[in-house]
Amino acid sequence: MDEVDTHTDEDIERLAADLFGHVRDLNQAAEGRSGRIRPVALHSVLGNLAQTAFGLARAAEQIDAVLDRELSAGRLGHGSGLDPTPVVVQAHDALARAHEHAAELGESFRRSQGALTAVHGTTDDADTLDKGEVAAAEQTSPDLEPAKNDFPTSIKEALAGQAKPEPPATQRPATPHPSRPRREP
Repeated sequence: MDEVDTHTDEDIERLAADLFGHVRDLNQAAEGRSGRIRPVALHSVLGNLAQTAFGLARAAEQIDAVLDRELSAGRLGHGSGLDPTPVVVQAHDALARAHEHAAELGESFRRSQGALTAVHGTTDDADTLDKGEVAAAEQTSPDLEPAKNDFPTSIKEALAGQAKPEPPATQRPATPHPSRPRREP
């Protein structure tokens, strides 16, 4: 059985809800910060936002493909007993626009990330961590003990030996497919 076929409708709904929850949490975390955010962290966030936007473009394509397949197979109906084709075509057009916008959003995040590549902080990042970050870094948890065994040097110790931190290497997402033509109802 194909991996895609193993997901239930409930799994797919939960994943979409989780995505929304993670975006909400990211917004709240960025909003509520009173300390400095390092350029390397912003670079990473922008890269992840670009990946997410390109993923949303792909999701719009996949949802559209499912609708086309189900309509072609005659497995869609209309709540009023009418032909579902005009409504599905409207959904197709809206999904095509969503795909275009998500791809543009991803490209904008990617350009923002690229622009920040040469930017770095002006002071030692270890000296400017806010108190919440220091407390979180120093806090030990039983869940972290296995990682501690594999990585005996703390991040703080590892960074102390570096002149300046380098941004993490990020993998650029594949360029999205060209826009699809819209169908007229």
